Amino acid sequence: MNKLIINLCVITLLLLTSLTQAEEFSALPNDVQTTLSAFKEKWSALDENKQQRLVKGAQRWNSFSPEQQKTAKRRFDRFQKLPKEQRDQAREKIQRYQKLPANKKQQLKKSYGSFNKMNQKQRNALKKKFNQQRLQKAQRPRNKRP
Repeated sequence: MNKLIINLCVITLLLLTSLTQAEEFSALPNDVQTTLSAFKEKWSALDENKQQRLVKGAQRWNSFSPEQQKTAKRRFDRFQKLPKEQRDQAREKIQRYQKLPANKKQQLKKSYGSFNKMNQKQRNALKKKFNQQRLQKAQRPRNKRP
């Protein structure tokens, strides 16, 4: 009976250990391996969280149509050419957006959709108005709280 319990404990530990260990590159689906081929040699050195994010990104990429992939690549290339400060600002905005509640995200998407439906003249007028408001707000003296 004791031997059975010990064996069950050992098997349980082995299963738990294998679940917590990072996935082997060769165990990934073929399309994901192809997409992540640049990471093949260093895959085992990456932490599990990074591996999961890469796999998720590869799966998303593989679900894109060729036109969507082309657009994403063009945007990524344009992003890479931005000065570091602008890239950092963009990342910060994305992180702030991701932390927003669902209703705020929906509201922003709706506003963005409305903005995109405007003609160029309307967009420019709205941008000008927004920038003026932002300048006025920045120039206002701030009340210092005790």
